[in-house]
Amino acid sequence: MKVQKNYLSPKEYEIMTIFWSMDKPLTASEILQHRKEGTWAANSIHPLLNKLLENGYIAQRVAKVNSRLYEAKVSLSDYITNQVSEVFENETNKFNVSSFLSGLMGGDQEKDEEIISELENWLDDYSKKSV
Repeated sequence: MKVQKNYLSPKEYEIMTIFWSMDKPLTASEILQHRKEGTWAANSIHPLLNKLLENGYIAQRVAKVNSRLYEAKVSLSDYITNQVSEVFENETNKFNVSSFLSGLMGGDQEKDEEIISELENWLDDYSKKSV
């Protein structure tokens, strides 16, 4: 899913990580309960949610009288894909695929092997589709 604005502020990103980790619709008070202590004030929640609604990251629906449920419309995977695509599509950036892939490797051999295996499988599947 393509979103209007590809960049999330740190506060917006924190709210989205709450949605992604909970994987269910939440009320504003539930979001507040899961925020990292001291990262933003409780009275900031509604402007932040409105901004996320405006930019197509979340949707809202009425749950009960005076209660709204919010849910993510953009998955973490879609958000990351949009971020990486934006870098690739920006012609002024000198993006280096090798540096990007090296950044994925964190030095943990087991995780690195898992990433390499996933990349090999993806390349294999992709090359079969192209034929």
